[in-house]
Amino acid sequence: MELKRLLERIEGLSGYAVELYRRLIPLKAVPPEFGGEGELRRAEALQEELEKLGFRVERYDAPDDRVPGGRRPNLLVRVGSGRPRVWIISHLDTVPEGDASLWRYPPYEATVEGDFVYGRGAEDNLQAVVATMLLLRALRDTGLEPPVTLVAAFVADEEAGSRYGVRYLLEKLNLFDGDDWVLVPDFCSPDGSEIEVAEKHLLWVKVVVEGRQVHASMPHQGLNAHRLGMMLNLELDRVLHSRFTAYDEMFEPPSSTFEPTRKEENVGNINTVPGRDIVYWDCRILPVYNIQEVEQAFRSVAYWFSASTGAKVSIETVMRDAAGEPTPVSHPLVRSLAEAIREDRGVEARPVGIGGGTVARYFRKRGIAAVVWQTCDMTAHQPNEYARLGNVVADARVFARLLWKAPRR
Repeated sequence: MELKRLLERIEGLSGYAVELYRRLIPLKAVPPEFGGEGELRRAEALQEELEKLGFRVERYDAPDDRVPGGRRPNLLVRVGSGRPRVWIISHLDTVPEGDASLWRYPPYEATVEGDFVYGRGAEDNLQAVVATMLLLRALRDTGLEPPVTLVAAFVADEEAGSRYGVRYLLEKLNLFDGDDWVLVPDFCSPDGSEIEVAEKHLLWVKVVVEGRQVHASMPHQGLNAHRLGMMLNLELDRVLHSRFTAYDEMFEPPSSTFEPTRKEENVGNINTVPGRDIVYWDCRILPVYNIQEVEQAFRSVAYWFSASTGAKVSIETVMRDAAGEPTPVSHPLVRSLAEAIREDRGVEARPVGIGGGTVARYFRKRGIAAVVWQTCDMTAHQPNEYARLGNVVADARVFARLLWKAPRR
């Protein structure tokens, strides 16, 4: 009966969801890496709302002298006293709007059309923030306390690596233990039928080829780094895809991916043979391999290519982020969440792995069970990003069911 009362109250809070969106979307929360000022204004508005509802807010500020105020706030609210502790972790920061001409609606206003809320961050990750707030508001309005401990966390810096967010909380503070459950509403599917339990390793590599720059009319006097760079990167593509061939149907796509992406400008004019060529690779690696194996493959090909062409080749790891061990599909967290989804949606949710990265990986590295789940149309980072109000309310209902399904300890 308690859960029924809570679910009924959540159903009546769609108007409150709109209020929160209209308050939070205009408060830009772009990390300084992307030219923004961080999450402080948005976090302070959320803290004010939480305290207005009567919750005690724990605030953990990570120092960062690049932003106004010199700090990146992380907010925690605890409800209940039982075990396990069930963490619901959403992030406050967003990416920039990109090309504003591609937006039909102002990116930093909450435009509501029927069931849709448009604006930068509406889905990623304010949908999770707002759904969590609906759960907290419903708990306060009904006076109910979950049979386990809910810890609602609103963190900084997810979009730029979590150094000032989840990683700060894990590395600097003693807030988590191995019995905790962590739900990250970030990865999503349109019907809520996918529970992310595993991620691929992430590796970014910079490949630099140095030849000899000359006038394009006298190419025999130089060493064309652009041509050599194309040859080298095609060879890397062949070697990586032929060596790392493991297949795992849990993931989408089911294999490791190796993509040459960014290319730096070599020369600014047409009639010069470039003496330097720089290409970047984005590698998403199945957990069956370790990152060092892939890095060694890059270095081996570079060594062979340099020896055979006379070009100088350097390989630099720009970013390396191991995924941690997958959360076992038999874990009670996975089973309880699947049951909650089934009861609320009539959908049989299945465990999946993804190539993208979420904060769940940092918990898995520490042996803490973590899953990633949400319901959305996957408009994150796109122009005219939106969330469906129906999904926000429905996700909050599933969060509530999970709290009442968790086996008490």
